[in-house]
Amino acid sequence: MDHNRLFIGLILLSAVTAVDILDIQLSKREKECYGTNMGFSFTGTREYHYEALRRRYSGCTHVQGNLEVTNLSDNWNVTHDLSFLSTIKVVTGYVLLGLLNVETVPLTSLRLIRGDRMLQLSGKKYALFVALTSEGTPTADNPTPGLKEIQMPSLREISRGKVKFTQNPLLCYIDTIDWSAITKDEVILEENADPSQCEECPLNCKGKDDASHCWGKGPNMCQRVDHVECDPICPGKCFKEGIIGCCHPQCAVGCRNGLDTECEMCKYFRHGLKCVQQCPEGTYSIAQECIDF
Repeated sequence: MDHNRLFIGLILLSAVTAVDILDIQLSKREKECYGTNMGFSFTGTREYHYEALRRRYSGCTHVQGNLEVTNLSDNWNVTHDLSFLSTIKVVTGYVLLGLLNVETVPLTSLRLIRGDRMLQLSGKKYALFVALTSEGTPTADNPTPGLKEIQMPSLREISRGKVKFTQNPLLCYIDTIDWSAITKDEVILEENADPSQCEECPLNCKGKDDASHCWGKGPNMCQRVDHVECDPICPGKCFKEGIIGCCHPQCAVGCRNGLDTECEMCKYFRHGLKCVQQCPEGTYSIAQECIDF
């Protein structure tokens, strides 16, 4: 047997195995899935629609495209479990929640809505649009059914695109959110729940501004608010006041200093220690990680 060829073969096998192991490790931690572009429409029955959503997003951490959750209604014999949404961290397009008669939408891990693609309605472009979550059928256990909480305590940045919440008569807490800490664009809140009909934010949600900011009544629903005044020239977040306090343009949700290696999260991809807009030649991506071949 040619020992040199055997040695080279073992090296190649080891390299492939190492890549496979890395893929498995990353896939356990992060999972990409593809969003939809249906708007308020859906195909099939409502139960088929729900099952399709559950299959698409179960275990998903990064949505490439738009997250659209629409046309779901709890009633006396059906309750939709949306806990499969709780693993999603990044949406590269827009988020649309509409025509929902469920009580909560648990987007508890969502940190970044990038707005690469936006929902266009009446000449305006939206990155987050929540509408028409009217009351459902009353039951003995739930006399006032309908959407009451959108749980997004981890949301730190909407990179671009407007925000609108409209015609959500039972939806509480969105008026307590400091939207300026999340987006620089327009935020429209209209025809939602009367704050006087909502429970107050938990006591532990009171911030340095002496106001309470929360996404729900639970103790883990507080909004984290950074009280650093970013210079208008900053493309995104900042770590201290003034121009020198701007985070690097490749950073998302925050940073420790102005370098592309000190981001809390990469806006697009991470290659080694750096955040980059696209993975360099000779690499491939898993979620937001660039992996060398």
